[in-house]
Amino acid sequence: MKAKILKSNFAKALTQVSKIVGNRTTLPVLNNILISFENGKIVFSATDLEIGITTQIIGKVVEEGKITLPARILNDFVNNNRDESIEITIENLTALLKSDHFEAKIMGISDDEFPSIPVPTKECLVKITKKDLFDALKKVSIASATDETRPVLAGVYFQFLGGELVLAATDSYRLAEKKIKLESNVKDILAIVPNRTITEVLRLLSSIDDKEMVSIYLDENQISFKLMETFVISRLIEGSFPDYNQIVPSEFKTSFKAKLSDISSAVKMASLFAKDSANNNIKVKIEEKKVVIFSVDTQSGSAKSDLSAEVTGDKLEIAFNARYVTDAINVISDQEVVFKFNQSSSPGLIQSQKDKNYTYIIMPLKADE
Repeated sequence: MKAKILKSNFAKALTQVSKIVGNRTTLPVLNNILISFENGKIVFSATDLEIGITTQIIGKVVEEGKITLPARILNDFVNNNRDESIEITIENLTALLKSDHFEAKIMGISDDEFPSIPVPTKECLVKITKKDLFDALKKVSIASATDETRPVLAGVYFQFLGGELVLAATDSYRLAEKKIKLESNVKDILAIVPNRTITEVLRLLSSIDDKEMVSIYLDENQISFKLMETFVISRLIEGSFPDYNQIVPSEFKTSFKAKLSDISSAVKMASLFAKDSANNNIKVKIEEKKVVIFSVDTQSGSAKSDLSAEVTGDKLEIAFNARYVTDAINVISDQEVVFKFNQSSSPGLIQSQKDKNYTYIIMPLKADE
């Protein structure tokens, strides 16, 4: 087994797959990356038994074969290597890596011990531009639950509904939804994709051009994303996602529109004195021609910001967790943002002025929290 690989390609492939490699002492092969030399291509694969990532690069394959090598050592050798290409030769589960100035021997594990990574059994369901998918996942994933007390909330809900893909996530305190128009109609399919998978897909999407197409494959209990030469394969979360549409208000009594930059600055200022409170509490006071965002802490002090805003409806004072507001502001790229409310105890809505396909619902705090 022998091949020659450009160092830049080698390093890129390792970066693509090695992030999911853990430190499982009970199954040492999961600390390794499977490298396959076949058909003039070099395939790199890694898995943690829940997510699998496979990518391929072009190299000069002299002799075909497979082996698994420890991800950490392999990464360190390749990333610290300043030569243009690296030759890798495998004999008796030992890899000899050699370049113009460097040489290393790395002990491997037989590929027979490496878990099989499933491949899609059905045809591609949809293709979406990287820009659209990246934007949607980034905006929705902020609302998913960070713990797995309720597994169905620890992921992003994919709803393929005819000519539309609707993504949603909630941790019970806020809800984010983003709609993407599809180029073709598909049959209605629902799936919940784990947070860790979404994190990996976002990481990989960030390295490709906005115009590239991402192919999505959906099987009974797994989902696959094809990003150029890289496949991400993941299990799905079992269970039913909450029917969140029933908590989304159909109309609002009070709203205001303001510059996103002004809102961001005001929330950050109020957050300075909200960090010590149990719920990171900030208050939004809506008056006739302005909005006041403030926080008060009996120990550290207080802060207040007056905003110029276009106000409609009744006066209102409502409290929120500052981090939940900040999360929404950070993913909205519009110059203006709209806030809508009914009363101090009802969910509020944060929405981009231009992107009506993105909705962020946030539950208020009690006034004394």
